[in-house]
Amino acid sequence: MLCNHIKVEQCVERVPKTMFRKKQDMEDNNLFLEGNSNRGKPSKGQERFKTFCDECDNCNKSLMCLTCGRILCGRDDSGHAIEHFEESRHPVVMDCITFELYCYTCDDEVSLDFEPSLYGVLKSLKLLFDREDIMEGGEGPTINANTSPGLTNVSTNFATKLHVVGEKKGSKKKRGKKGKVSPMFDTPFQGAVVIDCTNPPASNGGVASSSSSTEIPYRPRGLRNLGNTCFMNAVLQALACIKDFREYILNLPSLEDYVEDEKIAQNGNCFLTDEYQKLLASMSARNFRDPTSPNEFREAFVSACPRFRGFRQHDSHEFLRYLLDQMHTEMRKCRNLPEMPDDKTTPISKSFEGTLQSSVICQTCRNVSNKMDDFMDLSLDVPRVSKARYRLSDCLDLFFQRELLEKGEKPECSKCKSKQTCSKQMFIKKLPEVLCLHIKRFRDNGGKIDTLIEFPLTGLSVDDFLTEDSDEPPCVYELQSIIVHIGYGCSSGHYIAFGRRGAKWYQFDDTVVKAMETSNITKQRAYVLMYTKSTRKP
Repeated sequence: MLCNHIKVEQCVERVPKTMFRKKQDMEDNNLFLEGNSNRGKPSKGQERFKTFCDECDNCNKSLMCLTCGRILCGRDDSGHAIEHFEESRHPVVMDCITFELYCYTCDDEVSLDFEPSLYGVLKSLKLLFDREDIMEGGEGPTINANTSPGLTNVSTNFATKLHVVGEKKGSKKKRGKKGKVSPMFDTPFQGAVVIDCTNPPASNGGVASSSSSTEIPYRPRGLRNLGNTCFMNAVLQALACIKDFREYILNLPSLEDYVEDEKIAQNGNCFLTDEYQKLLASMSARNFRDPTSPNEFREAFVSACPRFRGFRQHDSHEFLRYLLDQMHTEMRKCRNLPEMPDDKTTPISKSFEGTLQSSVICQTCRNVSNKMDDFMDLSLDVPRVSKARYRLSDCLDLFFQRELLEKGEKPECSKCKSKQTCSKQMFIKKLPEVLCLHIKRFRDNGGKIDTLIEFPLTGLSVDDFLTEDSDEPPCVYELQSIIVHIGYGCSSGHYIAFGRRGAKWYQFDDTVVKAMETSNITKQRAYVLMYTKSTRKP
């Protein structure tokens, strides 16, 4: 729910120095409990964080007051956060690990309409609690401000919003005394540079000039993490690697010009598809090397899909489905949109949509019942037999294998007029241009299946799963991008993407983008894979 019990001007800009000193004092005096995990007793392999309370030292949940910045414990500990609210009337707190927002006045989890303004708070919390797994990077090559006229030093009031350039490989991160974290977020970053977009670059030597392009080889732009938005960044980078889809969106005119009723399909004051096009154009700019911010796109997206408000971790596959469904819905309400013959078939459905056929055969009378369903992706189970690795074809075989419906699962046969034992099998009736495969790695209990699934980069065939009467000619698929989850469960960890641009593969880790050898791609534990139709078999 949206909360209005706190205004942006009432919020702290970052974690106060006193909280950094508090943690450092506790470390100096060995006051932290062994294995404190912010969620009680940690399970095997669970992430561990040194959570603390300004009043009672150790606790299982650290909450930061957004008004004064004090870090206190929750109700399940000594309840110092709610006591602080009753004394000071500071209503909103943020979970220091999950970044969820809670309002004591609303007595519920909430979202705020100025969440992007809390960027500095999230960055400093990540530093304080050693969240290096989701800290923004900067390991890629950077532009030298002295040799690039299009660059300018960052002003001190804006510098806190920029990423810290990563240390060279093998060097140690700077810390306070005794190796502890120092409160660097109370001072602006030094030496950062940003593209100056206020004036066009000089024709004789701007960032986009031919001379500089030879010195600075092309590399796709990264995306800034707005606070646990790695799930979103990974999907956006993976989609941007699908060339035909990317080119269509980039050349798409504003939907406002094709909607008869301006009020329909709008999210606030904008269309999500239009904001996505603007972001994609920014991501595709070849004359910039600094990361771009998806802030305006995210605002449009959470307006259309409110469940993604706040700073909690979300599932990247779920985000992908919501994004494609929303753009598909907006395009359906347009008239005469390019490459859209009617209001049912959109460029989204033409690219990602296929058709599954479910065939149920009665084992008594052999009556066959077929049902057609459209799909945007296939969610594949990992085989249950314990093995160190499987092939992607094993997961596909499991999805399309015949199963027997008996006992309590018996369906009613339309010919026998009674419930009968039946067999059920899935087939593909129509193939999508982009085949999106989702590996079901997350368990219902919050755990994760981290088994290696070997997948082909080229030559993936699903011909064996086509219906006998399918009109699809034989074809193969080539891998364009994958999304990888690093961590122990769906509510934590970190998402990155790998994608192919031309002949090169890149790793996309929020702001960090670097070239990768092809041999490294096949070693990844993929969560989502995106294939595109390629050469046809003779």
